[in-house]
Amino acid sequence: MTAPERAPLSAALALLLTLVSLTGPASPVLMGIAVGAIALLAGIGWPNLLELPSALGTRIVITTVGIAGAAVAVSAPERFTPVSGILMVCAIGVFAAFVQQMLRADRRELTASLTGTVAGVFLTGTAACWVIAQVEAVQLGREGLVASITAGLAATLLLNIAPMPATLRFVVALAAGTGITALLATSLTGIALPIAIGAGLLTAIGAACTQLLVGSSLVAKEPLPSLAVGAVPVATIGVVAHLAVILIP
Repeated sequence: MTAPERAPLSAALALLLTLVSLTGPASPVLMGIAVGAIALLAGIGWPNLLELPSALGTRIVITTVGIAGAAVAVSAPERFTPVSGILMVCAIGVFAAFVQQMLRADRRELTASLTGTVAGVFLTGTAACWVIAQVEAVQLGREGLVASITAGLAATLLLNIAPMPATLRFVVALAAGTGITALLATSLTGIALPIAIGAGLLTAIGAACTQLLVGSSLVAKEPLPSLAVGAVPVATIGVVAHLAVILIP
């Protein structure tokens, strides 16, 4: 899978979240399913992207954490908040990463394997922030804000690998992502334009930089690693969406 083929995958995942965010009362559950799918893609490709040993065990740990985090975010009991639930899932995932390394018959590259697995745990675990953001957006009647961020995210990820000079491509991606997020946020939710621009800029910068980082690996164009390259930028921006929903007045 080449870079131009990888770009639509990231954008398609972001557009999927856009559609899910506008499905009304059912959107938190659907968002959880979508985030679980993103965690699955990231988990499959992550050990190959980082060239880790014991890829199967790493995939199981990372994917399980992502799916469990999304499930907890949807159905967290009143005894603890969804954020606390995700933290507990990530903590269990870190413990599982240590157990996985201790059970390995091949003892090569233990440090690289452990740190790579732990990084993947937090990556897929924090992707559940999309679910928390959607739950709170439905409660506050601000589903349009999540949809605005996901639409700007899709534009950024698609344009950030467009066939043009690197600097120009990065600037165009940031401008388009910021502009689309700001335009939709102001029209759908009535947010003040400067605040909407700030949210859009944070989304675009975070997505573009993450995409460039994970796509810089020498193996990033191979089929399995490409799945992680497509999923990781979308997963990370869930934190921005959560902060936007709870902090923007």
